[in-house]
Amino acid sequence: MSILLNENWDGLGTWADADTDTGVSEIDPAGQLRLDTKLSAAGDGQAGRYKTIVSCPDLATMNMRLYCDALGAAWNDGLQLNYGTATWKFVCYFHTGGLIILKTGGANTEVGVDIVSTGVWVDWRFQIDKSGGEAAAVVEVFKDNVSQGTVDCDYEVASSNGLIQAALRGYLTDNLVCHIDYLRIATGLGKIQTPQCLIL
Repeated sequence: MSILLNENWDGLGTWADADTDTGVSEIDPAGQLRLDTKLSAAGDGQAGRYKTIVSCPDLATMNMRLYCDALGAAWNDGLQLNYGTATWKFVCYFHTGGLIILKTGGANTEVGVDIVSTGVWVDWRFQIDKSGGEAAAVVEVFKDNVSQGTVDCDYEVASSNGLIQAALRGYLTDNLVCHIDYLRIATGLGKIQTPQCLIL
């Protein structure tokens, strides 16, 4: 595997600010990205960060350790994670109604049944395989190293090549909060080994 992103949130560095309305994205505590929508619902606000790295390869793994203090129950009331190419984008939403993956035409699939947890740290891993083409892309989802199944992620849409974004939207509910401990992306499928650690 080749590491494309190894973000431990020692600082915001080259991450651009995607906060709108009352949303705040910050390092708090040290080593964590804290996303807080505050009183966002009236203004359809969000807290988020984004940056551009290399285009998503045909085989890629994304790994994130996530703690959700409070989430809403809809796609626009929770955390969105996305990464893609100029013509395709992997998009998933975390909310209390479930973990949602976008597919053809912006339709979606719920992974598992209400598997998104609040109040605990969870290691999420997404193993993306678009080796058969973007129109046939699939992703295997792991929660704390346990596979939750493989679903379509063939969402073909014009996008910004190599853009990675995490955004917590609070369009319906105020004071949604999430913490991201690390965010890693690598070529290939499987657990990501970094110079700092081995993810077990």
